[in-house]
Amino acid sequence: MARKYLLTLLSLMTFQAHAAWVAIDEGRGFFYDPATVQTMGQRTKVWGLQNYDKALPLGNRSTMSKKIQIEADCLRTQIRTVSYAFQTEAMGEGEAIMGYPLTPASPFGKWRSPEPNLFEQALFNQVCRKPSESSAPQGESIDPNAPLEMIDETAPNSST
Repeated sequence: MARKYLLTLLSLMTFQAHAAWVAIDEGRGFFYDPATVQTMGQRTKVWGLQNYDKALPLGNRSTMSKKIQIEADCLRTQIRTVSYAFQTEAMGEGEAIMGYPLTPASPFGKWRSPEPNLFEQALFNQVCRKPSESSAPQGESIDPNAPLEMIDETAPNSST
């Protein structure tokens, strides 16, 4: 267990140095790193970053941002947290306060619906949109916090 914790911390420190954060909703402090998107069938893993407007206390320290790796099940509209770390500075900078790999038994490690209008919903929407949905027509913008309409492509076509 200690070895897994150490490997996770090392990967978080390495990840911090190479992240290229792209805004999902800069006004709300929501970012993701497109270079970390890994798609496996209907599931996608990605690293996201959330900045906080003001420092949040964590024990005897405070955090200005959180890095989180989620796995999204795009077909079932569910997510689970794989790993996370709080950082002392905005944009994932500064010292890592804590970072944990999560097991499927932990509450955030379990599959759940993304919380509406929060960071995890915006992150889910960013990685689970089909390519044709990712580029809006000129003058029209896509709300990254809007719920996705999922289409079951395995259902028989009734227009025959």
